[in-house]
Amino acid sequence: MSQYMSIGKISKLKNVSIKSLRYYDQIGILKPAFINTETNYRYYTMEQLYLLDAITVCIKLGIPLKDLNNYVENNSINLQKLLYDGKILAEQKILEIHNCLGTLQETLQNMASPVTGLAKIPESKSGILLPDGFYHNEIVKRKMLTVPLEDMDIPKYYGQYILKLFVTAQQLGTAVAYPSGVLHEYRKGIYQRHMFLTITGDAPKLPDDSERTVRTIEEGDFACRRISTHVSDFNAVREEMKEVLKSDDFCIIETDTLSEENKKDGYPFELEYKIS
Repeated sequence: MSQYMSIGKISKLKNVSIKSLRYYDQIGILKPAFINTETNYRYYTMEQLYLLDAITVCIKLGIPLKDLNNYVENNSINLQKLLYDGKILAEQKILEIHNCLGTLQETLQNMASPVTGLAKIPESKSGILLPDGFYHNEIVKRKMLTVPLEDMDIPKYYGQYILKLFVTAQQLGTAVAYPSGVLHEYRKGIYQRHMFLTITGDAPKLPDDSERTVRTIEEGDFACRRISTHVSDFNAVREEMKEVLKSDDFCIIETDTLSEENKKDGYPFELEYKIS
C-alpha cells in the first residue's frame, strides 16, 4: 500500500475537502486508484495529483466539473485542450473586471488639460512635466509572477505564457489579479523581457531551479501612455523617455488594458514608466 495515499492525506496535501473528493468520484472525474472493499476507504496515487490540480483550475475558471469528462481520453486528461479552453474563460473574466477599471481610466483621461494633454488628477509627486500624450498616475505596490520571454517569442504567443503563470499560481495557492503584461528591464547595459501576472497576498515559494520568479514593483509616480501595439523597438521607447528617466537602469511595464472600448479605439495597451 506504500504506493497509495489515503483520501485524508490527499485532502491535506492539496487543501481539498474529503467531501469534494468523494463528489469527484461520484461524477466520475477522479476515481480512486484503489478502494478497500472491507473498509470502503479510498486511496490515490501520486500520478493522480496533477488531475486534481486540473480540477482545481476548472473550478477557479468556472468550467463546470460535469464537462471535465470532455477532456478525458484513454483514462488521462487532455491538458492542452483544457488549458486552451481555460485561457478563453480567464480572458473573459479579466475583461469583465477590467471594464470597470477602463471606465475609471477614461474619466481620468477626460480630465486632462486640452493644452498639454496631461492628466490633472492625480497630482504628480515628482513634479516632472511629461510630453504630450503622457499622463501621471500613482500606482500602488505590486507583486508579479514572471517568466522570461525569449527573443524569438512574438505577441500572438504571449497568451501561452500568461496561462502557464496562471496555472503555476493556482498550483501554489496564490491569488491572481489584474493586470498582466510584459516587464521590460534594462540593467547594466542588458535588456531583458519577462511575461508577468499580478499576484496578491504573500509571495509564493518557488523551486530553486524554477525559471519563474516573483518581482516587486514599489509604489510611486508613473508616467503612462496608451499604445496601439506591443512594444517592438525598446530602444525607441527608451529614447522618447530619456528626459524623465533618472537612471540608466530602469524598467518599463507594458500592460494589456483589456477594455473593449480601448481596443476599438486602437489603444489596447498601456506603458508605465516609474519616475519616482
